[in-house]
Amino acid sequence: MKQVASLLMMISCFCIAAACGSKDGAVGDAVAKAESPLGAEPKAYAEHTKHFDLWEHAHLAEVDHQGLYIEFGTPARHKFTYGDWRSGWGKEGATSVDRFSYAVGDSSRVYFRSDKSEPLTLRFRLKPVGTAVVTPYLNNQPLSAVRIAGEFKDYDVAVPAERVNAGENRLLLRFGGTTMVDGEARAAAVASLRVIKGTAPAGVFAAPHYAELRTELPVGGVQRRALAVRSPTTLAFYLDIPKDGKLGFGVGVSGQQPPTGKGAKASVVITPEGGAAKELFKADLTSKWNDQVLDLNGFAGKIVKIELKIVGDVGTGRAAWSTPALLLPKKPLAKPEKVAKNVIVVLIDTLRARSLKSFNPETRVQTPVIDAIAKEGAVLEATQAPENWTKPSTASVLTGLYPATHGAKTDAAVLPKGATLLSESLKEAGFRTSSFIANGYVSDKFGFNQGWDYYTNYIREKKSTDAENVFKDAGDWIEKNKDKRFFAYVHTIDPHVPYSPPDEFLNLYKKGEYSGQISPRKTADQLGEAKHVPPKITFNDADKQYLKDLYDGEVSYHDHYLGLFIARLKKLGLYDDTIFVITADHGEEFDEHGSWGHGHTVYQDLLWIPYVVRFPGVVPAGTRIKQATSSMTIFPTVLEAAGVALPNTLEEKSVLSWLRGGPAPAIPVAFSDFLDDRRVIRAGRYKLILRGLNETFFDLQTDPTEQKELDRAKYPVAVRYATTVLGQYLGARDRRSWLKGEQGQGTKLEKENANIDETLREQLKAIGYAGDEPVKEQDGKDGKAAKKSGK
Repeated sequence: MKQVASLLMMISCFCIAAACGSKDGAVGDAVAKAESPLGAEPKAYAEHTKHFDLWEHAHLAEVDHQGLYIEFGTPARHKFTYGDWRSGWGKEGATSVDRFSYAVGDSSRVYFRSDKSEPLTLRFRLKPVGTAVVTPYLNNQPLSAVRIAGEFKDYDVAVPAERVNAGENRLLLRFGGTTMVDGEARAAAVASLRVIKGTAPAGVFAAPHYAELRTELPVGGVQRRALAVRSPTTLAFYLDIPKDGKLGFGVGVSGQQPPTGKGAKASVVITPEGGAAKELFKADLTSKWNDQVLDLNGFAGKIVKIELKIVGDVGTGRAAWSTPALLLPKKPLAKPEKVAKNVIVVLIDTLRARSLKSFNPETRVQTPVIDAIAKEGAVLEATQAPENWTKPSTASVLTGLYPATHGAKTDAAVLPKGATLLSESLKEAGFRTSSFIANGYVSDKFGFNQGWDYYTNYIREKKSTDAENVFKDAGDWIEKNKDKRFFAYVHTIDPHVPYSPPDEFLNLYKKGEYSGQISPRKTADQLGEAKHVPPKITFNDADKQYLKDLYDGEVSYHDHYLGLFIARLKKLGLYDDTIFVITADHGEEFDEHGSWGHGHTVYQDLLWIPYVVRFPGVVPAGTRIKQATSSMTIFPTVLEAAGVALPNTLEEKSVLSWLRGGPAPAIPVAFSDFLDDRRVIRAGRYKLILRGLNETFFDLQTDPTEQKELDRAKYPVAVRYATTVLGQYLGARDRRSWLKGEQGQGTKLEKENANIDETLREQLKAIGYAGDEPVKEQDGKDGKAAKKSGK
């Protein structure tokens, strides 16, 4: 009977969408559908730009209809399961009634929120594949086991209040067996989960299917795209509100209403993180669109929960929220005055953003050249590295692909030939291309020699990696090619171990004599020994200070020769016609979290990197971007600045219009990986780290060094925003359009590994690497030779 009722409901919904019969289908409405343009919008929208379309992103909404409804087999599932990342969910399927996801392996996980600790009923709709028993665990406590049989059925599990967290809850489903089908160890097919407060209400339940939510409906003779719901239903969206943001929508009832005075009401409630809920709109529903544009400027810069609520009797029809969207005032940007003739990207290996005054005014480190460039251009204050060591992070900068796509995440992994490098795009557009790379892992051996007219790797070719030498070579090549359009990628390595700056730069920071165990040219080995478990060497306070002195001296040494390089560009008359980018591949830890170097954690010591863009006449001087972004945006940004078409492979977008005063992305977040062990999202002022089955949460505004893990229950809005967006990203099949609900298969690249032969192994050992061990066992995997001029 349940299946028959569901099938009849689907048929009914089809009729509603088609304006057939008497259900939402009065003759006037049917005629209006033919006369009204599909997708018509409120007139007020003409004065605004649609910043984020809630209709297009309906899969991001939490749907509460007689309890939270989690539908599997649809894009709406990912925000509750961290996509498919270590959560035990496999392929998806559908019957004529149900869409579902296969639970694979011995357990599967779901994450949901409860406003308070109270009794719940968990209603699962599933059928067995390889198991006859499902045992749920909520927050690591077992609940009643369920025996399952036959086709899709509903099964209820009662949960006492003491098992429910006020905040995020973890539901683990353990299975009694699996069956191999299509390469998956399948336990069950799960169609939905309802999280019901108290006991389940009596009567027929009309499931709020994702396929029925987003539709087109006529109200009062006007056909519009709409989110259509039955009553009572709340749709909750978690968003980062931009400056001057507004919420636009129309709301009404499609179909026959109950008698006057007994109808439904609509309301909009907004709850900022850390603030009280505020009702912004409330009205009776009628059979005419009630169009609204609500000012959200009081919530600008905050992460909020926006609830679209319907209560009361809607009769035989459905309530409809038409074309709901975040809006911004129309402020068209003028066309850029020019395109960049040349492109220079300087990637400074191992440079912490925290070491630069333009990112951290409290730093003692002297970098007058970078400071000047930052004042003449734009500073992206909250930039994340895609990974915590060089190979995957640099590969993402040069390909515009996330590490999970390009796969160059381990010591031996090779950047696939199918990946399009920035050098290849610019070479195809007629640029002369050159690279000056002082890092052993960004080499031909690992697939990085693609698209260069001139390519050199100082480690592989046993040349001096000092900034003085690298910048001189880059300047010489540029001078020879100055009459052509050129791209120069300059990858320096001076802040990396071994820390051995010349005395004139070390003495900027070292106070008095040091006679401890630290030897500058042996710092690569010594940091590796300090990271060993258990440590083979322990540093005292004097040692720790000397290590910082050495590193800071390296940064100032590098800045000096960067200045000479820029002076040469100015003398050649090239500087102001060039888009000039400064960034890093990762940072460095100095015992902030109990270790040293890089390649081992996903704290901001390693992931927060500088990102500065100078392009006079296009990027206004003094621009500062506070929202999160990724260094992966460098590829599309420099191509747009140079007037070059972007390849369709890119998984991040250009920030050029943003730097010129345009709006931030609708979802301004950044993602980072570490091997297959950790996933990270920076969202607003917050950061969520996913470690296997555990999460940690930080407020980077009040705790930039991540010393205090937050109680996630006290940050319900920010946590759910982060988990929603991270889950959507981790569930994406096509990371080029990861935010969309329906996606294709995305970029597929052949993965391969390099043969780390004896020659390469010896080269890696000579610069502080083991060369054949996992990255997480080692200090940073991308060193340099010691400076001849150093101490």
